[in-house]
Amino acid sequence: MKLIPLIFIVCTTQAGCTSTQQNLPGYPEVYRLALNEFEGTSEITDQNIEEFSEFLSNLGAADSAQLAGQLYASTLHFSDSLMHTRNRDDVVVHFQGLVDAETQVQVQMLQTLVSGPDVYLVWSMQSQFTPVRKTVISDSIGITHLRFNSQGQVIMHQDFWDTGQGFYQHVPVLGRVIRSINNRFVPEASGP
Repeated sequence: MKLIPLIFIVCTTQAGCTSTQQNLPGYPEVYRLALNEFEGTSEITDQNIEEFSEFLSNLGAADSAQLAGQLYASTLHFSDSLMHTRNRDDVVVHFQGLVDAETQVQVQMLQTLVSGPDVYLVWSMQSQFTPVRKTVISDSIGITHLRFNSQGQVIMHQDFWDTGQGFYQHVPVLGRVIRSINNRFVPEASGP
């Protein structure tokens, strides 16, 4: 039954969000703090960026969790809009959850921007998952802000994408609520 992977993802997401709210300030403040705490190196190699881009492009592949264990530093700032953590082990478990849920993710890199220690990956993502009974395909765009340490490991990973459109709107009941809220912000069509 496909319900068990959904329960795992929702519980993992809720656990990650709950622990963040109890231990850290809110999302914008956490990001601002990370910008100061995880300064990163400006000695970023093309290989560092290519390896991470390839990893991101193949999320959900059988080796996703193993690669996450190699690519991320043990202490870091990680926020993909579903989970905030400062611990690589949590990141590894998070990516293993994608594998276990048989989530299929295709990420296409649209642009890579590098400015000092900051790397911005602009991407388009299609993911296929089964929230309860029906398989859905989600299409979204986003940006990942990365910083690397001198060993070439990621010490800061901040995603900017619309999880309401990309994930939560596809969850039964919750999706209906999110779509209803989104519809309140759609401007009325003006007359001819």
